[in-house]
Amino acid sequence: MDSFTATWFLSSYRHIRMVDTRIEAVDMSVSRRVSSLPVNPQRVLIAKAEELSRRGVKVYNYTAGQPGLPPDTEALNYFIEMLRRDPFKHFRYVSTQGLPELRTAISEDLRKYGGVDVEPSNILVTTGGADGLVLSIYTLLDEGDTLLLLDPSYSVYWDLARLAGLRVETCRQLYENGFNPDPECIKDKLGSSAKAILLASPDNPTSRVINSEVAKTIVDVAYERKAWIIYDVAYKHLVYEGEHVWFEKLAPSMDRLVVVGSFSKDIAIPGGRLGYVYGPSNAIAEMTKLKGVLGIVAPVPMQWMAYYYLSGGFKEKYLREVIPVYRRRRDAAYEALKKNLPRARVLKPAASMYLFPDMAHYIREKGLDDVGFTMKLIEEKGVAMLPGSIFGESGSNHLRITFVTMDEKNLVEGIELLAEFVGEK
Repeated sequence: MDSFTATWFLSSYRHIRMVDTRIEAVDMSVSRRVSSLPVNPQRVLIAKAEELSRRGVKVYNYTAGQPGLPPDTEALNYFIEMLRRDPFKHFRYVSTQGLPELRTAISEDLRKYGGVDVEPSNILVTTGGADGLVLSIYTLLDEGDTLLLLDPSYSVYWDLARLAGLRVETCRQLYENGFNPDPECIKDKLGSSAKAILLASPDNPTSRVINSEVAKTIVDVAYERKAWIIYDVAYKHLVYEGEHVWFEKLAPSMDRLVVVGSFSKDIAIPGGRLGYVYGPSNAIAEMTKLKGVLGIVAPVPMQWMAYYYLSGGFKEKYLREVIPVYRRRRDAAYEALKKNLPRARVLKPAASMYLFPDMAHYIREKGLDDVGFTMKLIEEKGVAMLPGSIFGESGSNHLRITFVTMDEKNLVEGIELLAEFVGEK
């Protein structure tokens, strides 16, 4: 993608993000539903990174929200051996709700790590965590309903809300509060104007772990006012200090709580597209019905692989090996940012995969917005980072920097190039 095309695209992106869900399609040959969705600048930056790499330029790519280490070798070898023994079993259709062996293993895994009891019958296996979000939103909410999002939030949340024709209310989560929202905002909006709240902990893009006061407020308000909680726990095992917050333990029942999980991070198969949802039996039954329409069944080979991971102890072994590596990478990236960009404001994340520094001083000094800043950064320095505004208005002038996908040396080198770009070196 050349500079002219990228500039045109990013200008269009900024314009579309400002328009409400009633946007008229520019190209009437396709649906307004689809043409109302902007292409995420992440796609542009990834394309630019690939183009530079093909030209022989070394690219420091901090954009990917995926593990930086491959799946466990022993688990892979076991899976391949089982696949060879009985290929038909591993590729045939299974029930839409998912492999019974895997749902039982997920139930046991939840009991092992969280001390929570979820029956296999209340678990649906999905095509990645994103599929679980789609099924949850379309099952629990109708067009015109209001969804409460924390701002900033994972960019896909905003697009799913638009696609489903939802109204969006927000509670801001800011640097000053450790990226935790104000409990008073939750009390004001959840269950009054908003029929549901969708949130992640640990978070993307901020990496914050929800604090106990906010978590308890969300549960208390949702159950009192009969609102839904959709809880995205894709990063629940990537915790370096402290603990994951299990809403299941705070809630009086699962009646208003739907939890969306993923195997992309904890067993490192993001391209395998496998996740799961659990919640009240009536909601899971309706999601299973919808899954049968939208995708029939989640990838069966990956379901078997996840089952072998959980039942064979491979997941526990993998986490023991990778968490210390990711912690070291986090420390290296954080210290490099503090050292080389003294006017950035950044929190040291206790979990997840991302630094989310406030770069307002440097971005203003360049006379750019954060989208233009990231495009110039990759063009001039070969450093790819995501603009914070794609995660919501409160993310503007921040950068999302993935710290798990490179070793410490390359993490530091890329941040030093960022410092050169803004004139700090």
